[in-house]
Amino acid sequence: MRHRFALYTAYMTVFALILGNLVVATNAGDACGTDWPICNGKIIPDFTQYKVLIEYSHRVFTSLLGFVILLNFIVAWKRRHPKESSVKVWALLTMILLLVQSLVGALNVVWGTPPGFTTIDVTISLFLLMSTVFLTTALQRTRIRSDEKARAENSRYRILITPAFLAFSLFFLEIIVGAFFKHSGASKILHNIAANELLISSASLSQFIYNVHGISNAIILISAAYLLFWSVRRRVLVKESVSFFVLLVLNGVTGYLTQISGLEEWTSSLHMIIVIVTVFQGAYLLSKSYFGPYYIAKLAADGI
Repeated sequence: MRHRFALYTAYMTVFALILGNLVVATNAGDACGTDWPICNGKIIPDFTQYKVLIEYSHRVFTSLLGFVILLNFIVAWKRRHPKESSVKVWALLTMILLLVQSLVGALNVVWGTPPGFTTIDVTISLFLLMSTVFLTTALQRTRIRSDEKARAENSRYRILITPAFLAFSLFFLEIIVGAFFKHSGASKILHNIAANELLISSASLSQFIYNVHGISNAIILISAAYLLFWSVRRRVLVKESVSFFVLLVLNGVTGYLTQISGLEEWTSSLHMIIVIVTVFQGAYLLSKSYFGPYYIAKLAADGI
């Protein structure tokens, strides 16, 4: 199964994002100071504070993930079928996003985590996760000679492309708005929480962003219900669509709990974990509907 290593890479990316969420939730982002890649001037720092351990563990794991993604790029490139351009494109994209994310993450540390900048870091990280999922799905396809039944099956999956793209895109935009609401300091203004640095200090603007975030959640659920309707009607990717819808509901519930709890660490962390898992599931659903279950090879092109 040529997609197995790519799947493990995607799982590792999910775990890295969860670790990053723990760093943000515990305010451990500055625990290593502005030194990068070392921590407080040392390769192995003193772990007298738990925040140093959290931040350092995140740095070590993300560095390991970088090597794994590089290896995944090599493995995918070797295992692609002749003229299978989709695997080349997504393999290259994962490497590009890894380099960009590393640069953004380093700047975030060196600049002392400026308010709002973490939103960019989160956005690139989620794009990286999405690209690893798309690469996995592309590799997961069964190679088959040109066949009408296989083409018909691929076409059946592609019926879901439009509703899946709509639901996932709206959800992704909602995540960015929510991340900006949190990392710009707007959430703290809304809850009267003291903060040293704020990108947004206006209560009215903070309330507006919060309202947009809340309204978008309802729109996303409607689009996901539309996706689920077509999935059940066409009997394709039903389990995946149900899972995506349930996760979106949990995303809304945990987001609401985060707000009414006054941004408690445990509710914020739980919400972000649900968000990350939902991105994984949504990306898989979208990629599966786009690629279909088969890679159709032409007889002459592949030399069979």
